Amino acid sequence: NNNGSQKISGDALKDLYKSFVAEYPIVSIEDPFDQDDWEHYAKLTAEIGDKVQIVGDDLLVTNPKRVQKAINEKSCNALLLKVNQIGSVTESIEAVKMSKQAGWGVMASHRSGETEDTFIADLSVDFA
Repeated sequence: NNNGSQKISGDALKDLYKSFVAEYPIVSIEDPFDQDDWEHYAKLTAEIGDKVQIVGDDLLVTNPKRVQKAINEKSCNALLLKVNQIGSVTESIEAVKMSKQAGWGVMASHRSGETEDTFIADLSVDFA
């Protein structure tokens, strides 16, 4: 049903996620809100970030500027690294270093257009 009748506020969605974490053994939530909803990311991270990973994928897009903003605003506590999303290995390394210095988790991800090359696995081992 896409007529808007089931639309809920960011706070209501945050509370729904909190209820899921209280009831089920959830360890990680990726992109819980719209990519520009910094406010609710920060609220959720403040309320349950000590229990689960709040992973920024679309929020961060492996962009060091967005990672820095998320660190400053405490918007999440983990980075989903997609090297081809930002476009350079240099920027990817910068995003990972910033994330690790902030105490975040980092998960490497391939993209649907990835080749069979082992580069992403090699890069992940290097970051470990």
